[in-house]
Amino acid sequence: MSTTPIDATAPLPTPTDARFAIDESRLRLVLAANATSSGLGGLAALLVGGPVADLLGTDQVVWVRLVGAGLVVFAAFVAWTARAPRASLVRETPAISAGDAGWVLGTIVTVGLGWYSAPGAVVMGLVGAMVGTFGTLQAVLVRRLRSDH
Repeated sequence: MSTTPIDATAPLPTPTDARFAIDESRLRLVLAANATSSGLGGLAALLVGGPVADLLGTDQVVWVRLVGAGLVVFAAFVAWTARAPRASLVRETPAISAGDAGWVLGTIVTVGLGWYSAPGAVVMGLVGAMVGTFGTLQAVLVRRLRSDH
């Protein structure tokens, strides 16, 4: 069995490598989309909670508004992270993905408990799928960024 000697003088990958730059740009784009959708949904729930509750088929207007307020705060943090220096981007993204996973779990539980009408459950399912996609993409991209240096 032959082995290839390791060249200890070979340069290590740096953050300027093309793949690293592309992954970082993609992560920032996914975070920006997450922040935008979370912010818009949060503002709608906060400002017009009654109609949003009606759309979902629930009478829990206060909870809709509270969730909306939470989404606005979450969106601000995600937006900050999307524009943050690289070290903060890599450090904070896992927490955002964990928050997205919590949203998906909460959606599964509340739909399962029958908190919404059938059309409301479909809306929540679609939102949950979008949030799950954001969380998964963020987790994959930040893992790739961490493995590149």
